[in-house]
Amino acid sequence: MTPPLVHLVPGPEGHGVVRHGLGVHPHLGEAELLRCGRLDELADGAVAGRVVLAQVTDRLLASAPGQGLEEWRRVLRGAARVTVVLHDLPQRSDGRHRHARSELYAGVAASADTVVVASGHERLLLAAALRWARPDVAAAVLGRTLVVPLPVEPDPGAVPRPSSADTPAPPLTVVTLGFVYPGKGLEEVVDAAALAARDPRLQDRAVEVLNLGGASQGHEDLLEELAVRARDAGVRWHATGYVPDEALPGLLAAATVPVAAHRHVSASGSVATWLAAGRRPLLLDSRYARELADRLPGTVQTVPGDRLAPALADALVEVSSPDGTDPTWLPHDVRLGPGWEEAGQRVAGPAREAAVSVVVPYYRDQELLDLLVGRLAAQTGVRGGLELVVADDGSPRPPTLPAAPHGALGRIRVLRQPDEGFRLAAARNLGLGATTGRVLVLLDGDTVPEDGYVAALQRVCLDRPTLAVGRRRHADLRGHADLPGEARWPPSEELLAPAWLAEGYARTQDLQAADDTSFRFVIGAVLGVSRAVLDVVDGFEARLTGYGGEDWEFAWRCWLAGADLRHVPDAVAWHDGPDVAGRADAAGTGLSAVKNAETARLAHLLPHPLVRGRGWSYPQPDVVVDLDVRGWTHGQVVLAVESVLRQGDVGVWLTGTDAASGPGATDPRDGLPPDPRVHRGRPPAEVLARARVELRLTRPVWVHRLPWQPWPDQVDVPDPSRGAWTEDPASGVQARVTRATGLTRLQGGRPGPCWLGTDAVETVPPDVVVEHWRAAHP
Repeated sequence: MTPPLVHLVPGPEGHGVVRHGLGVHPHLGEAELLRCGRLDELADGAVAGRVVLAQVTDRLLASAPGQGLEEWRRVLRGAARVTVVLHDLPQRSDGRHRHARSELYAGVAASADTVVVASGHERLLLAAALRWARPDVAAAVLGRTLVVPLPVEPDPGAVPRPSSADTPAPPLTVVTLGFVYPGKGLEEVVDAAALAARDPRLQDRAVEVLNLGGASQGHEDLLEELAVRARDAGVRWHATGYVPDEALPGLLAAATVPVAAHRHVSASGSVATWLAAGRRPLLLDSRYARELADRLPGTVQTVPGDRLAPALADALVEVSSPDGTDPTWLPHDVRLGPGWEEAGQRVAGPAREAAVSVVVPYYRDQELLDLLVGRLAAQTGVRGGLELVVADDGSPRPPTLPAAPHGALGRIRVLRQPDEGFRLAAARNLGLGATTGRVLVLLDGDTVPEDGYVAALQRVCLDRPTLAVGRRRHADLRGHADLPGEARWPPSEELLAPAWLAEGYARTQDLQAADDTSFRFVIGAVLGVSRAVLDVVDGFEARLTGYGGEDWEFAWRCWLAGADLRHVPDAVAWHDGPDVAGRADAAGTGLSAVKNAETARLAHLLPHPLVRGRGWSYPQPDVVVDLDVRGWTHGQVVLAVESVLRQGDVGVWLTGTDAASGPGATDPRDGLPPDPRVHRGRPPAEVLARARVELRLTRPVWVHRLPWQPWPDQVDVPDPSRGAWTEDPASGVQARVTRATGLTRLQGGRPGPCWLGTDAVETVPPDVVVEHWRAAHP
């Protein structure tokens, strides 16, 4: 059974985000309301194991600026599934705060399984934040971002439209709604209203500007500033302060002309309030205003910013017209929407998708698939629901699956790809691309789980961004059919398991002491991975075909991306038949031939010396060096490049196409030896993702040494205590250790120092004689 939804709504009563959350809550189905002033009031892991729907705006997360993302991670740690409804997305009008807000919103969105925004405009704002702060996951997060507009339905308590015979009582009012804060456009409304009041058609009727609501906390000084601005312009302005709910309908109806003049609005609760009251506000033209006008025709009047004053004058005149024309009220045939019930249902459905997704690549083995599906149906302890996706790698006949739901399984699906040979990586990607889970579990089609397998992997992968591997045992499964009424599972007769794996897990404390060599202990047949990790690495390498290697390459990128590695002995699944060593011998093919073919495939993509050895050169280097050579001489380029090529498995990328200046000047990159390790332009993203280090040389230096030896087994994360790293950029050599960057992005914290000390480099002068330098630096 899926547990009740936890609806997390932080913030004070009366805040627009809180009002939205409380309004939608009754329409979510079975849901527990969790209220707090801010997230920092909640305990660590307050919603661990629960399915969560959270209403989020940055100002309601933490008391200290800059702590919002940390608090979010602390409280949501261990949640079984997370859907986040984002409000007040960052945009250009945030000025100097935009980058910090973008980092927070991108981090929150990247940690969620479903993201909800209130407009297409907000989705574009989220895309901008993600591409600036988290470009590594932008496409994945936007792919699961839904637009659910703010609820707009007629308010049954609204004051009805006045009779056409009634004329507005003096003075005429131009009315805005909501908190007063900078950037809301109130200055523009005051100025435009003052100009409109001078229109001869109004015959000197008094015009006032009114805001329904008080000042946002910390902006009380704006009240007096706006009052002075209005007085100097010849009109009166004031704010009502807090308006009780029972008084609001009358004030909304009494407004002569309702206005919303925020140029940078992304989804407006105040506009929805006007519409619910039957009013048709003037909106300054913007992407959101046009979107709203298209979605709900006839509900708003969009006005260019430089035409606000004439538009106000026209509206004030038409309201006062004796023929009863009043464009500030909604026509009777206008349709609003969505209602609160519809909005609640559109959010609650995705929030209750399966929290764990099992992907099974399959080829032509219905007997074992039946056994596997039966054991998945018997899984216990899974939090938040379980789905199954079978990815068929071109079987002559598609597999047969039971109708859903089936035991512990909810949704069950089959996806197929054509038979183009052994394409396990592509089949896994096919299945992973259709999943909804916060935790993804992989089982090969010939590997059958014990009843606690999924729950054991889920627990580990929810705790932190993790790549977890279960315990694979071996037996003759076809001799242990899971027949109804017979307790014959798990198998009682076990085949030998590979000793080297057990030794590896023991030596690394079940991978809690993992390092750069630990990718070798990851087995794709019994795998669990956090959604946050999968988003970064974007699945398995589909170019790998033939038997073996795709799990090591996947583990390598997960490790560099900042994932924890874990072996989970309690997550037991049984493989049909012996390990590859026994299978290779039985088939008459030596183990060496199988493994050597796998190593040869991997060496092109996985640069660790345990895979490709030392001294070989491949297009994918272990260390990427990026030199911006603008202003360098040819001799400086030659020696800087030569110094880093001595450091092991290195690839060099040279930028600075505008290095030459003036007629006849030459590019210092011209004339370099035709070395396949040296390239022009920026290193590709896929190369950076597989390299352990990126060095950036910001000035021409000879690099004597790096903090690790050439072709190392382990590249350490920068550690200030070791003395090799500094925050001082004087050396001109910046090192980005890929795993250190991944840890910061995935798991929080701040990056450490990343510059080499000056004792590790030597400046190369512009007039260097290359031959003389080489003689002095053998």
